Amino acid sequence: MITWNKWLNLACLKLKHSLSPKLDAELLLQKVTRKSKIQLLTFGETNLSFKQIQTLQLLINRRSQGEPIAHIIGVKEFWSLNFKVSPGVFIPRPDTECLIEQILNLNFNSDNVEILDLGTGVGTIALTLASERPSWNITGIEQQKQALSLAHKNKLLLDCKNVNFIYGNWFKYLKNSKKFDLIVSNPPYINKKDLHWLSKDVYFEPRNALISKNSGLSDLMIICQYSKYYLCPSGWIFLEHGWNQGKQVRNLLSKQQFINICTKFDYNNCERITCGQWKPT
Repeated sequence: MITWNKWLNLACLKLKHSLSPKLDAELLLQKVTRKSKIQLLTFGETNLSFKQIQTLQLLINRRSQGEPIAHIIGVKEFWSLNFKVSPGVFIPRPDTECLIEQILNLNFNSDNVEILDLGTGVGTIALTLASERPSWNITGIEQQKQALSLAHKNKLLLDCKNVNFIYGNWFKYLKNSKKFDLIVSNPPYINKKDLHWLSKDVYFEPRNALISKNSGLSDLMIICQYSKYYLCPSGWIFLEHGWNQGKQVRNLLSKQQFINICTKFDYNNCERITCGQWKPT
């Protein structure tokens, strides 16, 4: 028989090419045994059943081939919240927590704030903001139906009643009369030529959630161009982008006559978030 401890040691060896072999092994074992990390450590001499060993072997093979651990276990933690994910959807990234921090630092004149999250995916940004600011009204737009379905499920799991998810491609299906105090987006911004520099995990995620034309700027250009029609006077736009795109995004916002434009750094001290304010009337 194989105990939990023994399997973890063997799994770490099999996953040695992963950036986090120990964590990956623990997450796989938690999924199959349905035990917490503390339980695994406390009762490490517990034997695995034959069926559990077979299941773990299948999962570890998937991970060895580069499939993201989040897709395998069906969950990704973000901002201490658990989001349901699945193969074929974009996985929340830690750098996006910097975006959340910057938005939460804004001072609005009212608690009744209207937020638009463009390309909401599984609802990561929208639901995180909703959990931190229950008085805000948040609309999330997503064109990938699989991701949109998961966003609705995550809304129920996190019990966020102040979020509404709708199907659409950027501003499509929004009424021009609807105005927002803030528009936020983490759009596709990777240049197709740079894809080979990224980790193997990204090859399991949808290309249209990662890659954008025009050197990664096409979707950012659309958002910058049309956001002004949906922002209240003095409303803000916050955009996540590539580490080398800060200057270009600042120029895009400046061209559209946004003011107070600046770029914020991520946890690796790279330019990652650019914001701007729509000029007051």
